[in-house]
Amino acid sequence: MSGTTAGELPGAAAPGGPDGPAAARRHRLRLPDRRTLGAGVGVLAALAVGHVVVTAFPVSDRVQASFLRPAEVGEPVELRYARLTAGTPAGSTVLAPQGGTLLATPGVWLTVPLTIEVVGQPRALGFAELRGGDGRTYAVFTGGRSVFLPGTAQPGVPRHATVQVEVPPAAVPGAHLRIGLDGRDQRHDDVADIDLGLTQADADAWADDDTPLVVQAPTDGPQERS
Repeated sequence: MSGTTAGELPGAAAPGGPDGPAAARRHRLRLPDRRTLGAGVGVLAALAVGHVVVTAFPVSDRVQASFLRPAEVGEPVELRYARLTAGTPAGSTVLAPQGGTLLATPGVWLTVPLTIEVVGQPRALGFAELRGGDGRTYAVFTGGRSVFLPGTAQPGVPRHATVQVEVPPAAVPGAHLRIGLDGRDQRHDDVADIDLGLTQADADAWADDDTPLVVQAPTDGPQERS
């Protein structure tokens, strides 16, 4: 056949021509259609929103947080492991621990009587802290000056104990007392959050009072306050 060479098909374009291999490659690399582009934009938007949510609301903090059970003085609060009732707070610049020497402070001694009725089995509550109205947290330990050491309570037998904590007068107004079971780890567990109902007048009166504030030892019997 004239005009053709061996291996060529009639009408085939020469390599490098307008319809050659380069054109074929362009034909195979199609641009994405509108639906594909829309789906990609949606994925990017969802990722951006997810990042904002995780950043604004840290998941680990929320998952590990305690279950705060709010209450007021004289109001029983039901916890997973106990029924807890806080009595009327008292304060002074001098503390008289049961069987101990007088303790004076340049701040204020704050005491809160508690009635503990445990549930299910004998328990010794081991966590206490004061959230002061000054925005600070005051730890209470099982030894030292600021103390919460109620001992073991038996089911069906009310246990009476007292929290004693040394704070500056500025911490008194608006203070909350928190009580829990485990002294080292309160994650995922009930914690009582008791509004003590204290005011600036309470803080001023206690800061000027040097009458020894008597704290009795924990007991299963009635606890007297002086």
